[in-house]
Amino acid sequence: MVVSLDGFIADADGRLDWFEDGNPQFEQYCEEMIDSVGLALYGRRSYEEMLAYWPSAELNPRSAQDLVFARKMNALPKVVLSRTLEHAAWNNTRIIKEHIAEELTALKRQPGKPMVAWAGAELVATLTRLRLVDEYRLIIHPVLLGGGTPLFKDLEVRQKLKLVRTTQLGQGLVVLCYEPMTP
Repeated sequence: MVVSLDGFIADADGRLDWFEDGNPQFEQYCEEMIDSVGLALYGRRSYEEMLAYWPSAELNPRSAQDLVFARKMNALPKVVLSRTLEHAAWNNTRIIKEHIAEELTALKRQPGKPMVAWAGAELVATLTRLRLVDEYRLIIHPVLLGGGTPLFKDLEVRQKLKLVRTTQLGQGLVVLCYEPMTP
């Protein structure tokens, strides 16, 4: 998850224009990240935002790297957690409407690469509440937004975390990786 230093994933208007592009270390990190993932998890809203961008990015890429990344995003298996979404228009996508904990636990038990939730504060809250998160990987951008959409909102449980890894990506970006501590 990309997050501002003060804990927001979008500004007060829902924009991501504070998110810096053009950092080669960050781009390499993202490419390595997508190569390490076997399944992407989304909530309905973040799924719809990704759907609005990635399929067309493959047809009209902004750069050669954008084309490579779009191809990988479009090929990746995806799961959307939604009670309201009726049809998944993005290829390799299935919808889970109920029994989320059981369905995701079964998916986690399957062999292969790990799952990742790339976007959505509500999704993170749901996964945290269900204790389905094995690792929180936060990409901290050196910007203070002063308000907006907080990453950790409406959490119903307190959870202690253990810092397991940090990575500096240049231009002030830092990746902090935490694992939940057992209660």
